[in-house]
Amino acid sequence: MKSSFKGYFAAALLAAAVPNLASAQTATVKLGQIEAQTGPNAIYGYMSSQGVPIAVDEVNKAGGFKVGDTTYKLELIALDTRGDPKEATIQLKKLLEQDKVKFVFGPFLSNVFVTIYPYAKQFNGKFLMLGGGTRIHEYVGQPGNEFVIRTWNWDAGPKGFGEKMVDYLVKTAHPKKVAMLFQNDSGGKVLGDTYEPIFKARGIETMTEYFEPGTKDFSPVLAKIAEFHPDYLFPGYSDAALYDIVRQSIEGNYSKKFFLVRGSTGPGMKNKDGLEDYIVYVPKDFEEAEKKEPKVKHFVDAYKAFYKRDFPYDQAPLCSSSCYDHVYMLIAAMQKAGTVDDVEKIRTTLLSMTYEGMWKISFDDHNEQVFDFDIVHLKKGGVKEVTHVEP
Repeated sequence: MKSSFKGYFAAALLAAAVPNLASAQTATVKLGQIEAQTGPNAIYGYMSSQGVPIAVDEVNKAGGFKVGDTTYKLELIALDTRGDPKEATIQLKKLLEQDKVKFVFGPFLSNVFVTIYPYAKQFNGKFLMLGGGTRIHEYVGQPGNEFVIRTWNWDAGPKGFGEKMVDYLVKTAHPKKVAMLFQNDSGGKVLGDTYEPIFKARGIETMTEYFEPGTKDFSPVLAKIAEFHPDYLFPGYSDAALYDIVRQSIEGNYSKKFFLVRGSTGPGMKNKDGLEDYIVYVPKDFEEAEKKEPKVKHFVDAYKAFYKRDFPYDQAPLCSSSCYDHVYMLIAAMQKAGTVDDVEKIRTTLLSMTYEGMWKISFDDHNEQVFDFDIVHLKKGGVKEVTHVEP
């Protein structure tokens, strides 16, 4: 007893004599992630699940980050939903109730979000969900939904990337008719409802068709669309379907001109010799940006070193949602707010910030992300033009 007491007393004296030692503390902040890392729609979760671990590793190797007198390191709990809403609900329950996570990255998939929403809403005010799903737009910014922050820019409105995409299409191609072909689910229906009025406002006639998830043979619906004689085919929304749609449309001579606001340059480059025009929204053309932007080059190099493999240039643009930059932005918000626990204070600080990482990120009055992006215009043979857009 005497020995233990003497040891304690000596430690207390040392702490009192060296104030910095007395105040030096370490702790951990947990980050959760629910994205489709595998499965047919993994393109919308894969890059986030790749980018967040790099940021976490960098922060921890640098010694963590300081808020007040405490130095924090990050613990990432990344779960693969496989795009299954039921699986995502089980995973979110584990993160919130067992792991006590206060910051969840994802989901990007709308069908996952609308399924987990009723459960997640019960924890409003106790955690933040930073997700890019299209249908999050309907919920974000509404009373009782303060836990939701949408980490992707919205299509419509003054700063809407879709509005600017259509303006580019009108300016460069002057179309009179556009045929839209989307997956028959909540995300596809939102796209149809969003873009029909955008085209109509510019005097462009539209036709909208939907295909069932898992469709492989698109020739019947493409033949139907061809009778409309559209100037451009506007398909969506994941590469899993887009590769087949673009290829079959070209091979069947249904349409060789494409306009996309979801998906990647991959289907266009794969069919570059057969297409005439392929205009696609790309949050960032990494091949070009790597040459000019030091922060992009750093990320590309960090990715190669961390995963010991080539950089996925085609999928990297989707790191614009709940990914590498957002880890650092969240940390900056914590530091500015002076807390890692007060969720509302961190939320308010985050939404008022502008963060300059690979993207220049801010949030609008609707709590949705606004950031700069690229329009990639592929022409026959793979000739590429890139137009950078500042909202």
